[in-house]
Amino acid sequence: MATPARARWIAVVAVFGALWGAAEITLGALLRSAGVPLRGTLMTGVGVVVMLVGRRTLGRPADARGSSLAIGLVTAAILPLSVSRGFVAAMTSVVGEALCVEAVLWVGRPAGGRFAVAGLCAGLVPVVRRVVTLVTLYGPAALGVLRDKTLTQQGGAALGLAGLTAGGLLAVVTVVSAAVGLVCGYAAWRLAETIRVRLGRAAV
Repeated sequence: MATPARARWIAVVAVFGALWGAAEITLGALLRSAGVPLRGTLMTGVGVVVMLVGRRTLGRPADARGSSLAIGLVTAAILPLSVSRGFVAAMTSVVGEALCVEAVLWVGRPAGGRFAVAGLCAGLVPVVRRVVTLVTLYGPAALGVLRDKTLTQQGGAALGLAGLTAGGLLAVVTVVSAAVGLVCGYAAWRLAETIRVRLGRAAV
């Protein structure tokens, strides 16, 4: 029989994993249909907030260990329910983001700065995955393909980025993705702390 702490861990993982998965399927689809620029970066930010708030809900580092990865795996298991053909790439990114957060927060006490760093690392995962995939498929032409896809499929042209070279565009997307991850990581810490105060839980 599971202990109360283990039962709580399982419940938090299930709830927050389902929440992140639902956000990917619904909000992600809406952003895609609306043609919102850099929507993948925005969805990564949503995932970072959900994952980190869920982790902080568990309290002590020893109690929360492994929860970020587990939340990511639950989310990845839900993504095949999406009608989008890109769910395999999304699953890869989600698991990668969860692994990054877990690696950063595996040891040590939780803190706003560490949550921010975890978010930053998670924010870079989709960019790295996209570059690696395009290099594998297109070789030396990968940067050109990345530029075309970012300007058209990702809405980069709507942001006035059409004048940038492929390298410049990649640099901008990388910086924006890292910044979004960092801000969302710290925002998750603040949100989680507010929730803990309102629930009357002691700081750990």
